[in-house]
Amino acid sequence: MKSTDSDGGACWSKWYRTRRANLLRLSGEPPAHLCSDQLNFTVCARYADFLLKNARISRYLSRHHPNELRKLRVLLSEFEKTCQN
Repeated sequence: MKSTDSDGGACWSKWYRTRRANLLRLSGEPPAHLCSDQLNFTVCARYADFLLKNARISRYLSRHHPNELRKLRVLLSEFEKTCQN
């Protein structure tokens, strides 16, 4: 490894670049619009909760789509837990 003085810091910048690339490869690229994604998810979750409070919609989903209804209820309960924390 070259010293910082002899290469002008190029080895350190290369090290940071490869470190960042490896971290992104392992964890995935963070969303660019995290706040808008959270807002969209919040609106969708509240609307889904509103729809599930309707007896006719809830009855239809329980008859024709019970697995999806169960998944949606689990997702909404996790969302409520997150909002309360």
